[in-house]
Amino acid sequence: MASTPSQRLRLTPANSPFLPRASRSPHRGRAPQRHDSRLSLKRVIGTTCVSPTGFDAVRSSFAYVAGGAVVVVSLDGNNYGQRFFRARPTAVPLYSTPALPYSTSSPSTPKANDSRNRISLRESALGPNDWAESPTSKTWTSRERIKAATCLALSKEGKFLAVGETGYAPRVLIYGLEDCSPDSPLVSISEHLYGVKAVAWSPDSKFLASLGSSNDGFLYVWKIDPRTGAARLFQQNRCTTYIKGMIWIGNNLITLGVRHVKVWRIDEAQATSPVKQKFIGDMNTTAQPQKKTLPGRNVLLGNMIEATFSCAAAIDDTKAIICSETGDVCLLDDLGKQTKLTHLLESGFVTTCVAIRNGLVYIGGKSGNFATLDLESLLKGSTPCLQMPVGVPTSVGVLAVGFLEDKMVTIDTKHSISVWNQDEISEASSIESVSTPIAGCGDATMGIGSLSQTNVTGAQFYTWSQSGHVILWSTDGAIKSSFQVPLDEAYFEEEPDLINQMATIRATMDGKFFIAGDKLGFVKVIDFVTKKCVSSMKAHSLDCQFIGVYEDDSNLLIASCGRDRTAQLFHRLSNGDFEHFQTLEFAARVSQVLIPSTDKIITCSLDRTVQIHDLVRKEGDPDVLAAVPSRTLSLKASPTSMAMGPDGKTLFVSQTERSVYSFDLDSGKLLKSFKCFDESGADPVILDSLTTRPGTEKEPAFLLGLSNTDKSIRMYDTQTGHFLAREWGHTEAIHGVAMVEEDEANRKAVSVGSDGTIMIWEIDLQDRGWGSVSRESSPAKDVTTPINQPTLRRVLSKSELAEFQRPSSAAGGRRSPPRTLSKRRSLFLGNFSSVATPKTPQPSTPAPMIAEDTPSRRPSGTPSGSPPVSPKARVKRRPSVPMLNSAKTKSNGSLRSFGSLNMSTEQTCRTLRTYRKKLASTDPISQELLAELDQELRLTAVALGDRATRSKAMSDTMLSGLLDQYSERLVSLLDEKLRLGKYRRSSDQETDSTDKRPGSSGTGSSSASTSTISS
Repeated sequence: MASTPSQRLRLTPANSPFLPRASRSPHRGRAPQRHDSRLSLKRVIGTTCVSPTGFDAVRSSFAYVAGGAVVVVSLDGNNYGQRFFRARPTAVPLYSTPALPYSTSSPSTPKANDSRNRISLRESALGPNDWAESPTSKTWTSRERIKAATCLALSKEGKFLAVGETGYAPRVLIYGLEDCSPDSPLVSISEHLYGVKAVAWSPDSKFLASLGSSNDGFLYVWKIDPRTGAARLFQQNRCTTYIKGMIWIGNNLITLGVRHVKVWRIDEAQATSPVKQKFIGDMNTTAQPQKKTLPGRNVLLGNMIEATFSCAAAIDDTKAIICSETGDVCLLDDLGKQTKLTHLLESGFVTTCVAIRNGLVYIGGKSGNFATLDLESLLKGSTPCLQMPVGVPTSVGVLAVGFLEDKMVTIDTKHSISVWNQDEISEASSIESVSTPIAGCGDATMGIGSLSQTNVTGAQFYTWSQSGHVILWSTDGAIKSSFQVPLDEAYFEEEPDLINQMATIRATMDGKFFIAGDKLGFVKVIDFVTKKCVSSMKAHSLDCQFIGVYEDDSNLLIASCGRDRTAQLFHRLSNGDFEHFQTLEFAARVSQVLIPSTDKIITCSLDRTVQIHDLVRKEGDPDVLAAVPSRTLSLKASPTSMAMGPDGKTLFVSQTERSVYSFDLDSGKLLKSFKCFDESGADPVILDSLTTRPGTEKEPAFLLGLSNTDKSIRMYDTQTGHFLAREWGHTEAIHGVAMVEEDEANRKAVSVGSDGTIMIWEIDLQDRGWGSVSRESSPAKDVTTPINQPTLRRVLSKSELAEFQRPSSAAGGRRSPPRTLSKRRSLFLGNFSSVATPKTPQPSTPAPMIAEDTPSRRPSGTPSGSPPVSPKARVKRRPSVPMLNSAKTKSNGSLRSFGSLNMSTEQTCRTLRTYRKKLASTDPISQELLAELDQELRLTAVALGDRATRSKAMSDTMLSGLLDQYSERLVSLLDEKLRLGKYRRSSDQETDSTDKRPGSSGTGSSSASTSTISS
């Protein structure tokens, strides 16, 4: 067969006389160094297990997948401990896997350009030696940012854990489970291209099988060193069918899936044959042994040809129970040469998992059904009877089941793990009476909030889902309390399928009240003690986006923002009632609102602005409040999140251009900004859900946030903007992160994601060399339904706002009142008198001047006493090339210096033209506005005169036109001033020369007079 490019590019071809040298890790013989991270995962609540391939149990331990991590739980009586296993994309394994030699193609052998060889090509640029010599040589790129753990398997003696990943460059990782074994992987296998569907250990733990996804199409069997866990490839073959599960029966491997049951036979005494020379002249003096292909044979399905097999459990070394998704229970018998599949019975429900223990077959269903079968009668051929000793059809569905020494473990559809006492299962009537639950989130968690140390709930944080279910948690993963927020029914004739969902929930720090906002715009206040709604207000016409809460001993302020471009303000009265006191309207959708103190409200909107309002109270009535606009901060991009600084005087704003800006609230000035880079100074991300914490003697003040760009939790120094830490674990969108303080020295971060997991991280910033960094210390659908209630609106007018008194601190920041015209009149006349008397003589005109209204020519020489000719009468000659270049250079410099002024001038001209067109309408104009407009036009004319005096950038024609159009009175005063001045004789000469000109008209006189005045 001809050579292919993939064969020629291999670093160590199979026909080479030299055997490939296995890379040696510098960490061999000692435990590898752990990644020095300031965020460490301490607990995972919930699981992402959706099939039996993501769960396994042996002896006194069981394991399950949770996002990008695997949780191994060890039971000791009723107590349990968790251990977490994660591997970064750049993690260096303790033992390397030798490169796979090239094997000749055959009908049942992988092709030369298969996924295995493509993986080798990708890794050829950076071989195993490079990884071992420089663990940090490859940065954490965006393509490798996260890998989800999709399947796992525990060895039968509980010594090793195998984990399969899905994502970019997926791996099969082998960990040691002994107490002295490190958390880093022992072996990392990267032969699968798209993802790993299932992994399984043989009963004697000598072999590990890894099956790729249907796109990957490969099944590998690895021989494992039982002492160290090192792996080498033993056999392989293609398997492109959609597989649902994989188990071992003795020394045979069984794969099952869509219309597929296949038996793969492992031959430990496999023979090897030398590889023949493929090309003449190959320098192959030493033949390499060639491994045989993994043999497999399909099982005849008979009348089950259309079935999809979902789960299986081994009875012994020759028999197994296989179940289909529709509830068929079959027996697989491998006694003879021909493997048989016999249909036994139908369970009557959708089957998701099966397990065998003490002569009973346990079958779990997706709809909550749980049944048992007698194994002895099943093997004898008699028709067994289904028994349902536990569970009811309405309970939660069971996704996986496994057995420990004396307990049974199940994972349900609410992402919860239940541990049952096996002796009590047959006598119990319900699952809840005998199970010890390891709580899960149930629905996808949509948000999180923290509580103070002294709150009435006894919990440290709370989470909520779209259905309105609120759960209060402790940091050890226990549920302290839960309640349901009532949701109003949504009914729209245009959108009948619209469902109301919870959008946001915030609680007071003491936990007495929970404020909830839904998709219909309702804001509800829930009393935690009574679990009842004490106030419900239709605050927004569209979705409620965010809720901000502030409380102290005497005040409780609530602010909400929605998609209707408004922010609603509420407060609690002295009698305990909640009242809406103002509506703030904006030009764009408001993304977040903060109440940092009793006298300020801060909002940010998608028009790239941050608005600061002052909260003021009416004199004599403290229950009457109003928000007065104070300052507007302009941003470079749309904001995503805001947080107050640790000192309470600064504001941190994250933006969509992947940076964080810090502003001073008193002055509104930008203090600093920094890009949200990672530890390598690359791949900036967008931060969200910002939280700040003050520094201590051993720790700096830091900014905590999440990034859905790479699904990570990040920390930055608030003083310098330096990167502090980054960790990951969620495989789907992260919906929130909060800071939980158990005590002054123990702070933890809690993150929640839509994958149904809650991850608790321990923060450790001590002894990191921060001393050098300076830092500061369903009703009826009628017209009375809540959806038809009018939306609250209360926009205060200027007269109403005038009744409130602004705080003294905010008054200093207001601009001074406008200056009157009388103070500028003498200055204006003085400036123009200086314009009329230039210090330098006017240069002579290089070309003759021609008047537009006079047929005769003037002499080429202009008398010294004659006035300058009007600019309208000048004819410009096309300059030469050097003059063009110089003019262009001068123009470019002017534009660079005064670009913003030119743009403002053009905009002003367009506005004035539009205003002149509107003056033709019959709409009345108030006298106050006319007086203000007249004052602004006069001040503009004065400023233009000053500008012409300083820079000479405006032509005489433009200045003359502006003066004639907007200040006729000023021109008359200027003419009188000029006649009384030293230019009286020049003006008389201009008048005499104009009268003596034959055929001159009033237009020429007016033009000359205008030119004299302008000069």
